[in-house]
Amino acid sequence: MSSAKAFRKEEIADKSVIDSSGKEAGKVKDLTFTLDGVITLIIERPGGSEVEIPLSKVMGVSDHVIVKEDAFVVKPMVLAGAAGTTLVCRTCGSQAPVGTTWCPGCGRALG
Repeated sequence: MSSAKAFRKEEIADKSVIDSSGKEAGKVKDLTFTLDGVITLIIERPGGSEVEIPLSKVMGVSDHVIVKEDAFVVKPMVLAGAAGTTLVCRTCGSQAPVGTTWCPGCGRALG
């Protein structure tokens, strides 16, 4: 697939999103961009939650949108405070103790 092909929002909205291991990960709901050129796809996951996937994690677009397997892994922020160190989910902002695998707020992997 040529990376020079341009896609309109209408061409990718509602396409199934498949990760590189072959698992269905959701559907493209929308896309966003910033003025400095960062483009993300908004994916509606099974269950209704939304996840933003940066364009750098998209491998291809055809009948489906194929994303890298690690596209749904969110690296948490680490906060140091009086109560100790806490992880903060980059998706929903929930806090969890260090060593927690899954976000208590949205269920995303904190890996």
